[in-house]
Amino acid sequence: MQQTKHILVSLPLILRLFEYIREEATSDEDLHFMAERMSELSWGDGVKLTMNEYDSIIPKHYTKTYSPSIETTPTE
Repeated sequence: MQQTKHILVSLPLILRLFEYIREEATSDEDLHFMAERMSELSWGDGVKLTMNEYDSIIPKHYTKTYSPSIETTPTE
C-alpha cells in the first residue's frame, strides 16, 4: 500500500500558484514539475511551504517573479 504524502501550503502561496496555473502555465508538464518540486521541498511532516519557496516551485522557463513590493491594490 502506497503511503499518502500531505503538503502544507500557506494561503498566499496557494493563491499565487493558482494564479500561475490560470494565467501562465502552458502545459501539463508545468503542473507536474510544480507538484514534484512541492513534494521535494516539503521534506518533513509539518513543513509548510510559503512564498519563500515560490521561485523554486515555478518552472524555470517562467520568467516573471513574485515581488511583494510590486503588489497592486484594486482600483475603482
